[in-house]
Amino acid sequence: MLNRSSFKVRPPQNLSSSFAWSAAFLSTLTVLGCNAKPSAPVSPIHVENVSVNTSTGSNNDEMLDFSITLSTGTFTVAATTLPILNPNNPSIEYGSLSLRPVLCSTPSSCPYGNGAQVGVNLDITSITSAKGIAPLLPNGSALPVGGLQNSTVIALPIANTGAEVYFASGKGVAMLGTAIPFAQMNVVGQTIPGANLFIPVTVSTSKGSFTLLPGIFTGSTPNTTGIGFFADLSGIIPQSTLLASLTETPAQLTSTAMKSNLVFPVTSPSKKKLNRLYEELLQLNAKGGYLNLQ
Repeated sequence: MLNRSSFKVRPPQNLSSSFAWSAAFLSTLTVLGCNAKPSAPVSPIHVENVSVNTSTGSNNDEMLDFSITLSTGTFTVAATTLPILNPNNPSIEYGSLSLRPVLCSTPSSCPYGNGAQVGVNLDITSITSAKGIAPLLPNGSALPVGGLQNSTVIALPIANTGAEVYFASGKGVAMLGTAIPFAQMNVVGQTIPGANLFIPVTVSTSKGSFTLLPGIFTGSTPNTTGIGFFADLSGIIPQSTLLASLTETPAQLTSTAMKSNLVFPVTSPSKKKLNRLYEELLQLNAKGGYLNLQ
């Protein structure tokens, strides 16, 4: 468990001013209980800390370690670590997905409330040959990312929780994503199903800047409503790391990063659905408590 009195939050340096304003606006609504509606889609998910690293594992496979902290308001996420397994052969493990609570002990230092630190450790050499499930959000919607048509997209379920980890590779494509449903958010999905809200931001890390797409998805059944993100790592992961999924011959490849072909547009439901989604999220936030995987 992390505590914000000792955990130094480093906001992404290149967050767009509109997103920063949006997050602050929704936080103000939460605190004041205001019923005002924003005139344009804004995200209730605030990105606080992002890190990405690649390394070589004991079997010489390339490993990806990704960590992100997302705001959870008055909720506290339950800590857990689950393996990322091959759904057709559970004896094959590709890494792990972890959740850790980041607690707000001093409200003035964390205006967005508590947070959830999501960690993904992934063997990106082995995963390129994996056979996953259909690459969809848990609510059945298409992934909110463009430019994937000429790449290999792998979706791996996390046990029976409804959570999924996504990885896409190809020429100009290296993408990591997650979708994590929470039991406490079922009521939002049942009330306003099919409301996907993803708004891109730019984040800076020690490895460089990249586009991140955090957001919320909702579905009418359990295990289909939650939060997720998609990260464009095409400029972070060297081309040579993804040899197995690229069409060029090894002689044409270098160790440099790729120019991204990915497109991360704003994804939002209709204005009526969006306003209802904000209302449901505000009511949920007022209750607080724990966020648990299904």
